[in-house]
Amino acid sequence: MLKAISQLFQKKSNPEALSDYLRWRNGIFTVTSAQVDMLTDQPNQVYGVIMDVGLSDDFIITITAFATGESSLLTTVGGGTIGLGSNEFIAEHAKHIVTIAQSLIKTTKPITNHNFPKAEKVYFYFFTTSGVMLSKSTIEEIDTQSHPFHEMFGRFTAIKVRSEELKKNYKH
Repeated sequence: MLKAISQLFQKKSNPEALSDYLRWRNGIFTVTSAQVDMLTDQPNQVYGVIMDVGLSDDFIITITAFATGESSLLTTVGGGTIGLGSNEFIAEHAKHIVTIAQSLIKTTKPITNHNFPKAEKVYFYFFTTSGVMLSKSTIEEIDTQSHPFHEMFGRFTAIKVRSEELKKNYKH
């Protein structure tokens, strides 16, 4: 799966792209449950997930999935797409990711910052009605079938692959 993700990007330094990415990513961490129509007073209800994959210490792929089906993908080196949820395939994967996350909530810990993963690390940020939670892993661990986040990683990868297909079809 990592090969599928990493082959879709070429690493190049782009300070303007990094600035745009950081502005977008910081905004994502302000999304509330009400903004995604999750109106409940139940604690620890997951309404969104961010997956950060560190391909290197400076090259991070971030993909979002929300309960509404909305999803976006951007990288620290430029490239990506905001607003992928209008595609039915992507929306269904995003919704399912949130469902899977709910079943994995006990594997996360509350956080107060949203740092980047280093090379070969994967961070899953769960947006919950009780705050943002985090689970960390390595790409190697998550790529094993028995890892609890394997299916979620696979669904995020499917969103990435589909977004690239849509981009390619749009350009032609």
